[in-house]
Order: sequence, then C-alpha cells, then structure tokens
Amino acid sequence: MGSFSIKEMINIHPMNVKKAICPPFSLQAEMNFMGQDCIVTDLSHTISMDDPTFIGHQRTLIWNHLSHEETIEMGLTKAPYSYKVVGFTMCDHSNTHVDAINHVVNEPDARAIHQLPLEWFMTSGVWFDFSHKEPQSYITQIDIEDAIAKTGVHIQPQSIALIYTGWYKKWKQPSEYVKNYPGLDRSAMEYLNDLGVISVGADAPSIDSYYEVAARKEQPAHIVCREREILNMENLAHIDKISAHAFWFIGLPLKIKGGSGSPFRGLAIVTKK
Repeated sequence: MGSFSIKEMINIHPMNVKKAICPPFSLQAEMNFMGQDCIVTDLSHTISMDDPTFIGHQRTLIWNHLSHEETIEMGLTKAPYSYKVVGFTMCDHSNTHVDAINHVVNEPDARAIHQLPLEWFMTSGVWFDFSHKEPQSYITQIDIEDAIAKTGVHIQPQSIALIYTGWYKKWKQPSEYVKNYPGLDRSAMEYLNDLGVISVGADAPSIDSYYEVAARKEQPAHIVCREREILNMENLAHIDKISAHAFWFIGLPLKIKGGSGSPFRGLAIVTKK
C-alpha cells in the first residue's frame, strides 16, 4: 500500500468526515433515490390505539413492555446503557393495510399475504380525485374514464390505482370516518383491471361504497377482487399530496404466515423533472 501525505491524512481524519444526520419527520420529502431526484409522499396513517376499527375486528393495543430503567434493574444492561421495548397487538386489517387473496377467497389454495409477489407492492401507479362524489355514492366506469381523460395518465400493466375521496381527513373522528364514504362499483373495478390494474387503494375504510358495506352487504368491488385474484388497499392517506398523477408505488406488507392481510407503510415516488 502507498503512503499518505500529511495533507491527505488531515483530510481523512475522523473530525473532517461529515456525519450522517437525522432530519425531522415529514409526510413528504425530497431525496435522491436510485440516482434520481424524487419527491416521496407517505401514504400511511400512524398506527395508534385511537385508530378507527371495523366492527368485529380486533382493536389495536400498544403498551410499554420494558422501560430503560427496568433493563438496568433486571441486569439486562449496565448504566449508562439501557433500552426500551414496546409491545403491540393488532388485526391484520388494521390501519393502512392490504387484503390478501385468502381474505375474500374461501379456498384452501387461496394465497395468504406471505405468498404474494413483490411485484404487486413495488410498481407504477396512478391516482384520481373523486373527492366531489357524494357520501355513500358510487364511482363508476364513466367516472374512471373521465378521470383518465382529465389527468392524461396512461395505466401501465400490473400497476396500481389509488382513489382519493378526501375521507382520510376524518381519521381523527372515528365515528365519522367509518361511515358514509363513497366507493367503486363493479363496472369501475372491472374496467381498471381490464386496463392493467392489479391493485386498487382508497383513502377510506373500504374500496366499496359504505352503502354496500352497511346496507346491501355484497361489496361488488371486493367481489371483483375475488373473481380476478387482484388486491385492494384500504385506509390510505395523503393521496392528494402526491405531486403527479403518475408515480411509483412501494408498500410492502408484513410477511405474516397465513395472514389474510397486513398493515403496510405506503410510499409514492415522483421523479423531479
């Protein structure tokens, strides 16, 4: 190995090395991702015990399982070093989550969440604004056609489509959030899939209209997912903050063996031009 000059040694001294910094949390961040300057938007709610929960689903519980003081008292660490552990339990359909195939298909070989392909959770996406739709109303194929014409997006094969209704803004009002939201009808769901969409997400408790969930109890958008083996994502957030109507999506579920769904941290990535 060659020798270093004094100047070179000074330049590599640890005191001259820039330290990594931890920026403050933000729902949207500008960063360089895979060599591209991008705007990244967080599409998930924060998991907490106040989360709205469907009737029959387990509520989310979070507790301080082990404190810094306890780790020292139990002899697990020696001061000044210590650590904290938080425990939690929740339904696989809590918070921002994705449904697995076995959630809606009652067959032994219906795929659980740990069996679904990575390609379904890392793909191109589009989003449409349906915040003008009336409560309990339906988003139809005609609505989708109009939205595509308005935004000028091209739906890619094996992509996702996100539906912005504005309902996520009611998240901190659980009694309001869990009712009256609009949703897709069968024609809209089939049309999106015909165009290449393999996963549809909404910023509401369901991709179906509340009228379907509470009154008719048939949920045609979910039925299309069952018939065509496609996915749906629910309780998304901040879709309207995505800086372009076409983007890249990343939202990896937990690898729960046999799980019928999973919470996930969703991201929309838009390349800066």
